Amino acid sequence: MKNLISIVSIFLLLIVNSCKENEQPTFFTVDMMAFITVLDKQGNNLLDPNQEGAYDFRDIKIYYKRNGIMEEFYEAHLDMPRNFRIDPPEFERDYIMALVLDSEKTVIQWNKTEADTIQAEIQDDASSVIVQKVYFMGELKWDGETATKGRGFTIIKERQ
Repeated sequence: MKNLISIVSIFLLLIVNSCKENEQPTFFTVDMMAFITVLDKQGNNLLDPNQEGAYDFRDIKIYYKRNGIMEEFYEAHLDMPRNFRIDPPEFERDYIMALVLDSEKTVIQWNKTEADTIQAEIQDDASSVIVQKVYFMGELKWDGETATKGRGFTIIKERQ
């Protein structure tokens, strides 16, 4: 019986000491996604697999600038092995590319002949890693200070 009382006493002591009043857990925030609609000059969505001339997601490669060198991203074990996905239409929007902006310079290689550069301003501190601004080909496309919606924008591709 003494053993049971000792065990229960230790258990209650652990429970009481583990719960401090008003103590909030600390979370680390990571918000590095961009949502890109890609259109041609006629307004056709180039991510729509049913659209003639659309990009084939299997050809798209993503490169990040790390230590001054552009490195291709590919990790087969991830849900998004190339750090992007093509989302189908829903909620009154068309096909979009959900892309992780994992460095200040990201290059999207659409196919063997077409590539585009995205620059990002990233806040990286002890509690978060958050994209603050996104530039496409040098033009500001999204600014976290003035945006009213998520980190989405449209790019128009000049194609032959």
